[in-house]
Parts: sequence; C-alpha cells; structure tokens
Amino acid sequence: MSKKEIFKKENLEELFKENFDTTKTKGIDKLNAIGFQNRKKELLNATERKIYDETYTFSPYVEVLKLKGRNKHPRIISIPTVRDRIILFAVKEYLHDLFPDSINKKLPNSFIRDIKKYFSINGKKKYFLKIDITKYYDTINRELLLQKLKDKGVDNFVLRLIKNAIETPTVPQNTKKSKYHHFETKKGVPQGLSISNILAQIYMEEIDEILNKRKYFYSRYVDDILILNDDPISKYRFKNVEKEIKKINLELNNSKTEFGKVSDGFIFLSYSISDKKISIAEKNVQLFIRRIAGKFTWLKNGLSNKHDRPKWLKDDKERFKEVFLEELNEMITGIISKNKKYGWLFYFAEMNDKSLLFKLDKIIDSFFKALKVFDNKPPKNLKKLVRSYHVIRFDSNKNYLANYDEIDTVRKKREFLVFRGEIGSEIPYTNDEIDDFFERFTKKTINKLEKDLGYKY
Repeated sequence: MSKKEIFKKENLEELFKENFDTTKTKGIDKLNAIGFQNRKKELLNATERKIYDETYTFSPYVEVLKLKGRNKHPRIISIPTVRDRIILFAVKEYLHDLFPDSINKKLPNSFIRDIKKYFSINGKKKYFLKIDITKYYDTINRELLLQKLKDKGVDNFVLRLIKNAIETPTVPQNTKKSKYHHFETKKGVPQGLSISNILAQIYMEEIDEILNKRKYFYSRYVDDILILNDDPISKYRFKNVEKEIKKINLELNNSKTEFGKVSDGFIFLSYSISDKKISIAEKNVQLFIRRIAGKFTWLKNGLSNKHDRPKWLKDDKERFKEVFLEELNEMITGIISKNKKYGWLFYFAEMNDKSLLFKLDKIIDSFFKALKVFDNKPPKNLKKLVRSYHVIRFDSNKNYLANYDEIDTVRKKREFLVFRGEIGSEIPYTNDEIDDFFERFTKKTINKLEKDLGYKY
C-alpha cells in the first residue's frame, strides 16, 4: 500500500476496527472507542482531508505514570486520542513496510536463547558486562533521528507526521490549553506510541552493526545491553560501548553498570542467569504469585457477592467456579491466539529451573487447601506449570494448552462466550456480533496475561 493510500479514510476505518474499537482508554478529547465510533464518519473525513493538505496535527498526549519500583522515578507513558492512535498505527505500518529489517521481531526470550547457545559453544566460565542507557527514549536526539529516517528514504510527507508526533507534548490530565506549552520538550520520543519502538530501533541500528562485529558476545534489547567475554571485562570494553553511544548523543547510566563472573549470576530481561542454571528473577516470581493470589480473591469475592461475578454468571455459582478454574489454568499455561503465544510461562520458556516450577505448583495447590468450596484440595483438572513447561519446551501434547484458534466457528464462539458468562444464552446475537464479542474477549484476556509478565517493555 502506498503512502497516499494508507491514510485514506477507508483504510483508517479498517485500522480502527482491527485495533482500537474495544479500547476504553481516553485521550485528551475524553473519547474512548465508543465515543469515537459515534463520531467516526465526521472525524475520519476531517482527518483524511487534513492529512493530505498537510495541516494535520496531533493532540497533546495524556500523561500516565507507570511505577517502576520503590525509590525509582515513574515512567511517563503518553496516551494519544483514538484518532491519533489510528494515524500513528498507519505510520507504523508504513515504517514496517519500508524497513522490515528494522522491526525487532525477536521476543526477549530469544535473546536468552542466544545466550544459552553462546554458553554451549564457549563454556560458562565467562565474564559479563551489563550496561543501561540513561533515559533512552527521553534523550533520543530528534534532529538526528529525523535525519536518519530521511537518509533511509522516508518520504517527506510521512516525515512531517513523525516530526509532529514526537514533538507533541505529553500533559497531565485536565491541563488547561494555555499551559500545554510548559510541557514541550526539545528531545526524546514519547513512550506509548505505536511508532516509538521502531523509531528507537532505527536510532540504534548503526551501533548494533558496529558492536556485533566485535569478538565478544553483544546483545541489546531496547536500552539493556549485555556483553559476554572470555577475559575479565575491562574498562576498555565499557569505554568502547560508551564511545559509540555518545556519538548519537546518548549517555550510559553508570550507576546501573554491572560486571563480574557469570558464575556469580546476573539479571537480564527478567531472567536470572548463572553458570548453574537459568531461572526467573525473584521480583517476577513474586509478581506471578500475587497475580495468582488475586485470582483466588476474585473467586472469593464472587462467591460471597454474586454481583461481583460476570454479568451472566450472577445466578450460576457452579459455573462461576468452573470459569474461575479455566481462567486460572490459562494463567498457568498461557494461551495461543492467531498463532501467537501469550503468558508468563511462554515468556520464561528458556529457563531450566524446574525446581522453581514445582515450588510454584505447590503454592497454587496450597491456595486450594484453604478453599472449602473446592473441598480443601486442588481439583483434578487443575493445570500444572511443570507439565505446561514440558509441553511448551518439547512440543508434546499441545491440547494441554488453551488454544483460542481452535474456537474457529460462530457456534464454538457462541458456546465459549456463553460458558464464560460473557453473553446471554437466550439472546439471538448475529454472527457478526458473536465474532465481535469473541475478539473483544480475546484482546481482554491477552492484556491480562501480558500484565503477568511485569517486564517494562
């Protein structure tokens, strides 16, 4: 699709339907998906006209603070309006088509797989150097980024939109228009936009090419850099990376620099890595336990007050219990949807610390032992992390995992949604409505599973 066609209102409407028609998040205009839908024709007609006469501007983004932990500054996430999200998604599609090699297609656990491969070839008695870029997104030099995009062939038509998008300020909710200019910045790419990741990737590409030619093992995921080497990590190696980083006006966070023996262990992409085993960082283990405990709290609340249950399960206590168990099992195994894998265990599939999984299975069992409604014992159809791990790692009985792709007819979707308490069994929904309900439910489920990870990207 050409740059001109991608911003036609018919394509923008399709992007809205595929990606944003269930969003509850509101931008500065206070419109969620429903509010936008009610004014869709009017808004998209005006949007297309402004895009092509090059007068389109992005509305200020709403600031959402994402906590990173105790004693750490929160990360600022920028929330565009639904209208702007559609345009940014179209720009992202354009960039992905133009620079397919610049898309970071590797999932974090693929980087762990590379580390394991390096260990298997070179042995584990190595040294590591972990480096972090200071406020990476916030300090990207915009002029340099735009020049890189221009040099790579980005059309001026799209370049103008990108420039406008990254220069648009992010403001706290309810900020007066007269105060917007106080939040303007001279550098950085706002986090939370559809285009943020690919822009950040393009900005660092030349450095990756240079450092990948070195003799040591080099890996970078966003702003997390890892170097592995036979010899003790010297200041030379640090200065080597620092020199390249400074060339593009970025700074290394010396306070987060770590180096030592692999045998001492280190954390990378939420994995705990040493020469003895590859496990999961303790904070991510605790997060998973809290999320599981939260699911049991959801059950207890629903049992004590039927109005805390899904709408269509208010008068069906037994089915509410069954739904709880299905959703708990999905938290344990993860799900497959549109041939993609989502969930905590899928993310950490490169770990080899099965003792941790046995321990977590016992913790989940212990939650059931305190539940009279389940006869104070785990039910027979409760899934296990240990078995799920084997299924994922060794491609054994995939029927053990929740596979939404198998719910592939309107009849199956209707039955699934009725069972989960998402729709009423007696209501004559159309096929399109069933498809829509199922798509919304899937997106909601995936979003919950992504929260289980607790990883910052």
